[in-house]
Amino acid sequence: MKSSILLIIVILLSFNGNGQENIKKKGSPMKMSMEGMIGFSVGKDFYTINVGGPALFLNVNKDLKVGLGALPSLYSSNGKFGPRLAMSPRVDYKNLVFMAPFFPGSSFGTWMGSIGLGYKFQKRMK
Repeated sequence: MKSSILLIIVILLSFNGNGQENIKKKGSPMKMSMEGMIGFSVGKDFYTINVGGPALFLNVNKDLKVGLGALPSLYSSNGKFGPRLAMSPRVDYKNLVFMAPFFPGSSFGTWMGSIGLGYKFQKRMK
């Protein structure tokens, strides 16, 4: 009786040891990176140079992101330049950014739309 119990314990311990050998270590689920964007957009009677601001994205896959963000911009209309903040839906495909920035108009509650293209640069941290 004692030898059969000892045999069962030895068999169970050997299975446990083999199970631990097959476990694969996964990389850290958290990845950090620094990301920036510069772009150009054109609207009716104005154009802007945009840089990437804070944004919220849905990662569709490795190369495609869809999101909404703020775009600090240098706005030019009638030969006059000035800073403006735009809100923009954007689609990022690899390093290309397709965006449609909306800028507040001169009167309260009006918005001016534009369409643009940008380039995204990114540095992954280890």
